[in-house]
Amino acid sequence: MKRVLLIVVIVAMAFVFSANASAANPVKIGVLVPLTGIVAQGGLEMKYGIEMAAKEKGTILGRPIELVVEDTQIKPDVAVSKAEKLVFKDNCVSLIGVFSSGVGLAIAKNIDRLKVPFLTTHVMTTAFYGIHKWVFRSGQLANDQTAVGNIKGILARPDLKDRTYYVIVHDYAWGHDAGKRFIELAKQSGIKIYNENFDKAPTSTKDWSSYISKIKASGADGIYIAFITNVIPVFAKQASDFGLQKTSKIVSAAAPGPVELEEGGEACYGIFGASDWSWDVNTPVSDAWEKKFWETYKTIPSDAAVHSYVGAMNLFNGIEKAGSTNPDKIADALRGISFDGPYGTVRISAFDNCMRNDAVLTETMAAPPNQFGAKVVMKVLHTFKAEELGPPEK
Repeated sequence: MKRVLLIVVIVAMAFVFSANASAANPVKIGVLVPLTGIVAQGGLEMKYGIEMAAKEKGTILGRPIELVVEDTQIKPDVAVSKAEKLVFKDNCVSLIGVFSSGVGLAIAKNIDRLKVPFLTTHVMTTAFYGIHKWVFRSGQLANDQTAVGNIKGILARPDLKDRTYYVIVHDYAWGHDAGKRFIELAKQSGIKIYNENFDKAPTSTKDWSSYISKIKASGADGIYIAFITNVIPVFAKQASDFGLQKTSKIVSAAAPGPVELEEGGEACYGIFGASDWSWDVNTPVSDAWEKKFWETYKTIPSDAAVHSYVGAMNLFNGIEKAGSTNPDKIADALRGISFDGPYGTVRISAFDNCMRNDAVLTETMAAPPNQFGAKVVMKVLHTFKAEELGPPEK
């Protein structure tokens, strides 16, 4: 009898030990962000947003969340190598982040080998709609959604609609797609385009004088830019030096980062663009989030951070809903999931694995007195409902 009792006690202790060990074993999430190079600031802000979400969520499946961060250097081959390390060495159950469309497409191409869900918070190329059962977008607007918002914004404003637009983009997957989407919609809407075969500038461009000279010579009085966010204020500053903004209006396919806007100062005034969020969005949830971000990181809250926060919350909640770290179960849970955050409800469509949410049209201008000490703000002019931006789900 004593022997039987001893065996029962040993088995029970082993069960408790196993359960405790499982509870202590973290759920590892691979975070892929650019921490060096031209968009290092944006990558840092992405990391901050994901960290905020992880801290707020606390645990998944009763286990702590462990973020394993790798620098993509915005190079596809580097990013794929880092993804392999995160999955096969660090045992991450999912990947999140990625700034560049080229990087995102490279990882998506390898997803069958990686065999984990990948949720991007920033890849905007329309190629990500329904690209793979394990690939999701929850964060930044896609190129077609941004183009729809910008076209609607242009048509609604007398100071924008009767202009001829010169289109210039960064020379890689995202820029090409952004230029193409804008031009297609502009032509359908009667907006004049000067160069349908739009200019493509290398991402390494620092001196924009030759492009600015071409724009001035064209006679176009509108400029549509699809530049990496950190570069927008650099271009605006040089355009201002050449007097370009005295005759032209700039509409942007991406939202410039607030840190870079501060550096650009008055030269950045008058940049229009559709995006998910700006710290000028005044709702209780948005105000509370940006206050928390400011207190934690002592930097002006950015759209890069908020996109990453929202995407991470959808991912964490999806794993929780799945009740498992099995990739197919996580993917099934992510389809149709939503999170109510700083820019309202962000839902991942079950139709194409990409989010639908409201967005705002903004104009950069002098900031009123604010808690961040910011001199430049992306002022909200209009809010678009998710169904206005599309695409249809059928």
